[in-house]
Amino acid sequence: MEAIMKELAKQAKARPVLLQKAKEEGKKVIEYTGNFIPEEYIRAAGAEPFLMCRGGDPEAPDAVLEYMLRFMNPLARSMAGYWLMGMDVVTPITDLIVMQQTDNHVGRISELLEFKGLPVFKVGVPPDWDKQLAVDYYKDQLKKFVAKMEEVTGNKIDEDEVRKNFAKTNAINERLRKISELRKKNNPPIGFSEFIKLNHYSFAVDNDVMIGKLDELYDELKDAPGKFMEDCPRILLVGHAVAIGDYVVPKILEDAGAAIVADFLDEGIRTYNDDVALEGNLIDNFVDAKYVNKVPIDIFQPAWEQRFEYIKKLIEENRIDGVVWYQLAFDEIYDMECSCVAKWLKEMDMPMLKLESSYEYSRESMGPLTTRLESFVEALKGGKKNA
Repeated sequence: MEAIMKELAKQAKARPVLLQKAKEEGKKVIEYTGNFIPEEYIRAAGAEPFLMCRGGDPEAPDAVLEYMLRFMNPLARSMAGYWLMGMDVVTPITDLIVMQQTDNHVGRISELLEFKGLPVFKVGVPPDWDKQLAVDYYKDQLKKFVAKMEEVTGNKIDEDEVRKNFAKTNAINERLRKISELRKKNNPPIGFSEFIKLNHYSFAVDNDVMIGKLDELYDELKDAPGKFMEDCPRILLVGHAVAIGDYVVPKILEDAGAAIVADFLDEGIRTYNDDVALEGNLIDNFVDAKYVNKVPIDIFQPAWEQRFEYIKKLIEENRIDGVVWYQLAFDEIYDMECSCVAKWLKEMDMPMLKLESSYEYSRESMGPLTTRLESFVEALKGGKKNA
């Protein structure tokens, strides 16, 4: 597994260099945010896609404070912060930044990037996903997005090419599901630290290469011994996002002797449980799979009870011992949902730890953070012994 992970990490790291080369050869580079933008259309237009989901460094969010108040979550601020610091080599060469408008945090960052002269295209994603008016609006937004891709690239998008791209992402989803199923074992052969990176690599590595590497990895893991201590606490990680590079919290939990065997995240991870049907209208199929029929994200209202039913399902199917709620600083909607989830979990006698991150991982902050996480894991271990 280690060799495969290193190779994927190497290829993902090389992605910005490949984009610069593609740009020199006349290709268009399109950045995009979140799970509601179908990158398959970007590829079908002959452009190179790049997901904006980097985080984990405290300097990047602070870099935007010259232009706005700090009350935006650190992932949204990082989207502009890395570029303002000169640490983002893709944004300066991008031909378009497609930004889903799911909340005010991303909305404000969209405005900042526009103010700084960057080419931004906004795609509205209504929070009332269960109303036909909202579904129709979102479909219309995606049609405008497709038209924008054709305008920027000068290429007419071939539906058959889009279908081929969806087939490849469906294939990646299938393999991630198979690998994720291995985490249900009493002693999983793969941890969340590797699994989330596989998700992140899949956005940067060539699709065909990724499919092959996931096949290799599954073949290695399916009969492999577990990587954790026997009867270790099993954790469900719930929250907004684990960004590309934000791996501190999962590592501390695993180093403390816990296994994160299930996750429920709204961003920073592939929606690998939701394939897009390949027959019929592809925009309709994408909206059905990624907007209408999937488990709603936190800001979709009213969805919290439905989301908690899914959390209960994950707890049961994965034999969860404790829940870690991982939210980003100033994510007020997640903060409100957390109050409800904490109450409902307490009624189930399910331990929960709430963490709020501003990507502050200095030496002074790491001590208290590590102590909190280790103490939670030790309490779960004690609970298992006394059960």
